[in-house]
Amino acid sequence: MSLFNRLTGGGETTLDSKAAILLACITMIAADGDIEEDEIAILRRIDGPHESPAWNNALKAWKKHNLEDCVRLVAKFVDRSHVNPLMANLIDIAMADGNLAGREQQLLEAYMEALSPDQSRVEMYIEVIGDKNSVSTI
Repeated sequence: MSLFNRLTGGGETTLDSKAAILLACITMIAADGDIEEDEIAILRRIDGPHESPAWNNALKAWKKHNLEDCVRLVAKFVDRSHVNPLMANLIDIAMADGNLAGREQQLLEAYMEALSPDQSRVEMYIEVIGDKNSVSTI
C-alpha cells in the first residue's frame, strides 16, 4: 500500500445498493455548488432524517473519489431494480429549479450512460418533474 493510499484510506470502495443511490444523489446535489432544501428533502426520503451506515459509506466514497469514479461506483453497486427510481430522484434533484442545464445535465447524462435506464421512463420523468418543479417555483 502506497503512502497516498494510507492517507486516503486506501483499499477498494464497496457499497450496498442504498449507499450507491445516496452517492449518486450526493454527486447530483453537489454538481452545481448550491444545496437546495428540495434536494435535501429527497435525500431524507431515501435515507431518513438521521445518518445511517449507508449514508456514511456514501459520504466516504464521495470524499475519496472524483466524480467520474463516483458514477462508476454507482453503476457497479446499484441493484438493477433500483435504476429507474434512482433516475427519477436524480432528475428531481437536477431539476429542483425547474430547469435541466449545465453540470447537472452533464452528470445526469453520465449516469444515464452508465446505468442504461429505460429511456421512455427517463423522458417521462423529465417531462413530469419539469412540470412539477416549474409550478412549485411560482
